[in-house]
Amino acid sequence: MSVEELAEAVGVTPRAVRHWEAGTRAVGDRAFGRLLEVLQCGAQVLTGRDPGTESLADLRRDAGMSTEEVASALRNKRGAHDLRISAEKIRDLERGRRVRGWAWGSQETLGQVVRMLAHVYRIPDRVVMDAWRRSRPKDPLPLLPAPRVRQPAGKLNAWSSLNDRQRTYLTCIFRQDQEAEEEQRHARHLSAERRPAAEWRRMTLALSASSDAVGYTRIQERLRAAGVHDPGAGSSVAALERRGLIFVYRDRVYIDGLGDLPRTRVEMTRPGRAVARAALGVRREAGPPAPLLSSWLWKIMVRVARAGTQGVDGSLAGRGPHYLAVGQSPDGRTPSRGFIVLRHPDGVTHGPYRWFLTDSGQHHIADHLDAYRSLYPGIDTEGINGSSG
Repeated sequence: MSVEELAEAVGVTPRAVRHWEAGTRAVGDRAFGRLLEVLQCGAQVLTGRDPGTESLADLRRDAGMSTEEVASALRNKRGAHDLRISAEKIRDLERGRRVRGWAWGSQETLGQVVRMLAHVYRIPDRVVMDAWRRSRPKDPLPLLPAPRVRQPAGKLNAWSSLNDRQRTYLTCIFRQDQEAEEEQRHARHLSAERRPAAEWRRMTLALSASSDAVGYTRIQERLRAAGVHDPGAGSSVAALERRGLIFVYRDRVYIDGLGDLPRTRVEMTRPGRAVARAALGVRREAGPPAPLLSSWLWKIMVRVARAGTQGVDGSLAGRGPHYLAVGQSPDGRTPSRGFIVLRHPDGVTHGPYRWFLTDSGQHHIADHLDAYRSLYPGIDTEGINGSSG
């Protein structure tokens, strides 16, 4: 694009574009958002800022919004009336200054502001919480509202539409699905090779052969224990598939001494899993509350924290750095937490790089160490005192 074409697309003068390119004038907030749309790129491409280092102001600019636009969007949110949100208060918030108003002194209220900002910017709560801590390191930590519990009425209606036999099939398939999930979780803890979910979630239901020759599958064993002694792949399975509760796959498999046999495999759909959970009273295993880390990421943080000024070998394995390290992104869109960084040790200018905690990582540990010890009592944090100094 020419300077004139870019200026016209963004809605500014060619002179403004020349100033941007020369580095003599910063791009305004509103123009920045339009510039991202015109160039079809992420903010990091234009700013050179590493993911995992965002401030509150960065998040707003990345969303292409001015402080006036953010204030207007927040004023329309439920529970925002007493905050009397203005562009001036948004600027004070971003610059680490005191925000006037009695309601702004409550950690619960600030947690609501975090959630509202996350909704307006269309990013996870954790990203706003991390940027908040970088922008306002001396403030009390906002307390996020508890997540809303969705009512399972629709799922229970789907369950009530099934007959007893269909419910038995769905229950047995669900139980086997959960057992397979637990086996995979255990294998990951043992650092075993990770199998794709598309492979292990497809479970063999039946083989077209005599049980005397091939025995019973694990799902068939569950069905027999539930009183279904002719577990095949007939009308009950077809009914569950029509309702979108399971997928059914039919293929052939070679069995020594018997040759190629027709095989029926089943896989739970997400709606099917949700219906079974609601009907059986099985709570889905919840992840840690925002902004806490999962157990395996917390183990990495503990390891790096323990290493102190020595750092951890730069060959830190796995996908942990994608979630934790400055300059990384777990999904290519949302930034990493920015809690660890790969660099030379202090005072060293050459040689291997090592992993160290960032200021954000130290603050995170100081803020949440007690919560982690309660959440993951099996992870040894002895020697970590939570000081962010």
